[in-house]
Amino acid sequence: MAFHSQMFADDIPLPRGNVANWASIIVMLTSFTYMFFSTEVKIVAQQIVFQLFISFLAGSMVRLCEFLEECRHIPSRYKNGWMALNASFNLKGYGCGLVMFILFYCIVHEDKIGGVDFPSSLAWKINLCCFCYAFLKVFGFLNPTLAEISDICEKNKFNVAHGLAWSYYIGYLKFVLPNLEEGIKKYQCSVKNVPDCKENWKLYILIPFSCKIHDKLEKVDSRIEFFGNLPELCIDKAGIKARSYKNSIYAIYDQEDRPHCCILEYATPLRSLFEMSNDASAAFSKEQRLEQAKLFYVALENILNNSQECAGYFRLIPYDDDLEEGSMDSHFLSTKILKHLAQERMEYTVPEQTTWNEILTEDQLMISKSDVPQPLQSMNH
Repeated sequence: MAFHSQMFADDIPLPRGNVANWASIIVMLTSFTYMFFSTEVKIVAQQIVFQLFISFLAGSMVRLCEFLEECRHIPSRYKNGWMALNASFNLKGYGCGLVMFILFYCIVHEDKIGGVDFPSSLAWKINLCCFCYAFLKVFGFLNPTLAEISDICEKNKFNVAHGLAWSYYIGYLKFVLPNLEEGIKKYQCSVKNVPDCKENWKLYILIPFSCKIHDKLEKVDSRIEFFGNLPELCIDKAGIKARSYKNSIYAIYDQEDRPHCCILEYATPLRSLFEMSNDASAAFSKEQRLEQAKLFYVALENILNNSQECAGYFRLIPYDDDLEEGSMDSHFLSTKILKHLAQERMEYTVPEQTTWNEILTEDQLMISKSDVPQPLQSMNH
């Protein structure tokens, strides 16, 4: 038993450490020691300065090209150009290496770098090359930039956001959305005076980029009121018998105090991103949270758009609510939802007898009297 436990433990990868950096320091010191004893110190310093200058220049040109790409994403990914520059150049490591380069240059500034004979032995050249690359590794110049890491993670779907989006889809939406229509029909049979607004009978998923998930929507916006729950969907899953899934119906009131019903909820995985950004051990910054929230929306939209089972049963409502307290309209959320309801009604196939005056528009919320939901008090009778 202990043997099998040991084998299982050996299969679990350990966290990566700093062996690579320490090995680079050893290579750098070993190479410098060889060059120091094989020729004059000044010649060694001059050749190091020359090689580092070429490496810095070549690396800077490559990262300048990366910066030009990131400039296209400043409005959506960065707050300003400085953050885009830091993402492209990794300024912390770049700055450390540049400082050391200047110090080396100060040692030999009185002589021209090209005015000395370069040692011609192969071993000397190899050691010089090893020293320079180890030097750049130690000071982080060779480390991938934030822009490179982001590009690799997005293309290979390594982001936290991609994992959360797929988990949300496979573990929840894939079961709930295909059964939504049946649940709505059962609810309409059990509750009287429920409006048959087919264009609104889909799951509206709120995606706040701040990742702030509120348990009670009516406390966020007074124009949002809880109306009722759809019948529970019970599925045997992961060893849990009759695991229960439930969706809630809300009434969204417009400026004329008319209710518009829809099935509404937050994208719950965003709560994980919010908690990660507030936990120091996760090392997850507010900027990373915002980026991952946006990528979550993009990934989830792509997954659902390619899902035949979920087609027509969802609508994502992304919005940026990461503003200072008091600067946001108290009815910001209800207004946002009503706009999506209006757009959904515009996109819905309009019957021939329906006139354009009965269609909800984004500027003026108008619906036919036959579609107006009854007050909540009368619905409960």
